[in-house]
Amino acid sequence: MLSKVRKEKLLISACLLGQNVKYNGGNNQIDIKELEELYELIPFCPEVEGGLPTPRPSSEIVSESPLIIKNINDEDVSQAFILGAKKAVALAKNEGIKKAFLKANSPSCGKGKIYDGKFSGILIEGNGVTVKFLEEEGIEVFNESSSLFAF
Repeated sequence: MLSKVRKEKLLISACLLGQNVKYNGGNNQIDIKELEELYELIPFCPEVEGGLPTPRPSSEIVSESPLIIKNINDEDVSQAFILGAKKAVALAKNEGIKKAFLKANSPSCGKGKIYDGKFSGILIEGNGVTVKFLEEEGIEVFNESSSLFAF
């Protein structure tokens, strides 16, 4: 009897799967056919899991040290972002996840580029909170501008 080969699990931003969890109530759906062929997709939105509603005011990282994330109404939402990132790490550990495919430019999920913290629309070098937490645990993080075959 042939056994089914188990696919590696991939943590993926829920918004990329078409779930309406984006700050404005929408999503960032992409074509995931190739990813589905290679991986078992595990959807997650750290901002929602951290307790923020959908829709919600947009947020940006305004300080890296100390870590401060504020929304466009100047409300400190740092703890929600940190809680969501910790939950992402816990899920990854519990599920044996070694790779994550997250939404580019997000204050949670951005890898390599995030908004400048001034709500100017300008991107700067940096990583979102969840990316930082996952990478500290040795989990590789990619985004939709990464080549699917890079991982």
